[in-house]
Amino acid sequence: MESVIDSSKQKAPVVEINPVEMLRRRWPQIFFGLFVGLALSAIYYAVTPPIYESEIEILVGQRSSEVTNNGTISGANASGDAIQEDQLATHLRLFVSRRLLSETIKSKDLAKLDSFKKASENGCNPIDHIIKHIEVQSGGEGSARNAMVLRACYRDPDPEHAAIVLNAIYESYRDYVESHGQNSTKQAVDLIEQARKTHEQELDTADLEYRAFVKSVPVLIDGANVQDIHKDRLAKLETELSKVTTSLAESRSRLEVIESHLSSRIGNEDSIDHLALLSQTEVNRLKLFLDMARGGSQSEAFQAEQPIRQEVARTQYNRLLTLLQKERTMSDAFGSEHPHVEAVRKEIEITQQFIASNAPAEARSKARSLEPAEMLTTYTSLLAHDIAEFEKRKALLMVDASREMRLAKQVESDFMRGNALRKKLERAQSRYDEVIRRLQELNLSRSYAGFSTDVLASPEVAKGAAWPKLPIVAALGAFMGLALGLLMGVAAELMDSTFTDINDLERAVGAPTIAHVPRFDARKLRNQVQSDALVQPAVVTFHAPRSTESEVYRIARTSLMVSNRKDEVRTITMTSPQPGDGKSTTISNLAVSFARTGKNVLLIDADMRRPVIAGIFGVNTEPGLSDVLSGTVAGRDAIVASAVPGLDLMPHGTPTSIPAELLESDQLPLMLGQLESQYDLVLIDAPPLLAVADPAIIARHVDSVVLTVRVRKNGRRPVEQACKILQDIGVAPAAVVVNGVDQGGKGYGYGSQSRDRYGYVGEYHQQYCAKDVGTANVPSPHRTVKRDRVAG
Repeated sequence: MESVIDSSKQKAPVVEINPVEMLRRRWPQIFFGLFVGLALSAIYYAVTPPIYESEIEILVGQRSSEVTNNGTISGANASGDAIQEDQLATHLRLFVSRRLLSETIKSKDLAKLDSFKKASENGCNPIDHIIKHIEVQSGGEGSARNAMVLRACYRDPDPEHAAIVLNAIYESYRDYVESHGQNSTKQAVDLIEQARKTHEQELDTADLEYRAFVKSVPVLIDGANVQDIHKDRLAKLETELSKVTTSLAESRSRLEVIESHLSSRIGNEDSIDHLALLSQTEVNRLKLFLDMARGGSQSEAFQAEQPIRQEVARTQYNRLLTLLQKERTMSDAFGSEHPHVEAVRKEIEITQQFIASNAPAEARSKARSLEPAEMLTTYTSLLAHDIAEFEKRKALLMVDASREMRLAKQVESDFMRGNALRKKLERAQSRYDEVIRRLQELNLSRSYAGFSTDVLASPEVAKGAAWPKLPIVAALGAFMGLALGLLMGVAAELMDSTFTDINDLERAVGAPTIAHVPRFDARKLRNQVQSDALVQPAVVTFHAPRSTESEVYRIARTSLMVSNRKDEVRTITMTSPQPGDGKSTTISNLAVSFARTGKNVLLIDADMRRPVIAGIFGVNTEPGLSDVLSGTVAGRDAIVASAVPGLDLMPHGTPTSIPAELLESDQLPLMLGQLESQYDLVLIDAPPLLAVADPAIIARHVDSVVLTVRVRKNGRRPVEQACKILQDIGVAPAAVVVNGVDQGGKGYGYGSQSRDRYGYVGEYHQQYCAKDVGTANVPSPHRTVKRDRVAG
């Protein structure tokens, strides 16, 4: 598939304008625009009637309502308080309001002024005439831009009329502000007096409601606080109820533990362990209960010995209980057969014997008759009575607490209602006090109400015209003219597709121009060449080696030879931006010119899409480059000799549909490497850059690229785009050959600014050109190839 560049599918190139170059090329347009702007500004200044301006500055302040104790206004506010920006904006709008302007025109009889008469003749309303010519601003200048100042200016063709109109507007504005301030103060007093009566009635109503509430509630109210006795009672009941509940829970738990222990024992085995369940307090309580039940405590002797007996018994019983608990704990820890457990049991027996031997006879007899299990049973009866008492007490406490809670809630609700009524009373009192204060201020400061309008700068008759001003008009004209000139320059730059001169072309390409090839007269060349010549007439270096055209190619050859020796160039390709630029004719003439210097030159036709080299030199087209790149023919077999000594040709070869793919193969660099060792110089005719991708492929494998440009045909954009293609692959053109230059004395196609860089060409032709141009034709055995059209 061909890699042909479809120009219709390419994006339009971005036009980049160099400002410096544009100014250098387009300065006539810029100066013309500047001249037009200055001329128009001069005409405007001459025909525009002068306009005069009168100004006024007004300090706007709000008069103070503060009055000192001695009845005078405080010095800080004597000239008026500062007003807010929104109020100043209101005054600004009032100054040019239609109502105020209408009253000014009628009261001051402004309609008789010349400017107003002229406006009426033109169908303009006098009010609209003033609004059109007046300008009002707020604030000062510089650091005083936030000042409470109104600045107004009025413009009129007559300077006296401008001052008269502006002064009349100010007087109307001042009268309106003063009268409106007095009326507003009186209205404010009436409104506040009415509000005072309303708030006074609301205050009385709120006071009566609060007093009625205080009488109705059964509590003591102390300002914002209330003495709630029900709440205190509830707290005490809750504390007592908590204690009763705790005692009830303890009694129930003790009863369950004792009953569980009694039910788990069988007979009287280890009955002494029952006593281990009782605490010291319970033992003392049970002992007192048993002593009272036996009645032994009624004798005097018993009563006399009772303190000592109780102390001894308490000590022994405590020791016995301690031993019993220790024995039980050690049995659980070490087992019942452990020696330590046996020792504790013996100590328990000794303690029991001591208690029995020291007890009174009556007590021992009775003690022997009461077993430990019976003692626990008796204590459970005591616990049962305690539980019944706690439950009854708890029920009574809960009833009392519920009643106190209900009463406390009622007191709290009454307190909230009373608090709301009290706040309502306070708000009514506060509103009433504020209304009274404002009423007193208004009554005391009626003469000081409203706004002050002090004139800082009165209207004056202008001595000079405000417009037009020559410096401003000239500056505006110069600016507009310069803008017009720049616009014309940019437009000309965008529409101009030609190069202005040779330097412009060289800057665009980035390479020097080595030759300007003139336009050939094809008919004249055909007439001077023999009809049977195989080499076409366009190869002037072959047919007319001493002609003016041939000298141009020799100049280009010399420039390339100097560059080749410096950079060791062995392979050169020539291409162009577009088809028809004459690159094939140019490289053919250069090849002949190089061969005449004695170099061994090879010219390769790499334009396999539109080949012309074989037709120019009259040789066979096959085999050629396409056959070598495809591998079907060796390189030496594709080379043929031309009619020029020292110049060999490699035609394009067999037609192919994949020229780009063949050039992309590895055969091209290998072939060029072999040819460099056989020839002094290898020239390659490549297709146009903007047509196909082939020249970009070839340019990567050669030492130098020469660009042929037909400036009258291509212009700037195609050349810049072609150079951009080479730049994208990292290749820069080494030289430029300008083709198709006119010889009529009007330059080489760079526009009116350009001149013949090689001015000696015409004179050279007269002095040195040979008269016989046909003597250079050399017959060639290759006569089978039909001659093609002239490619120049």
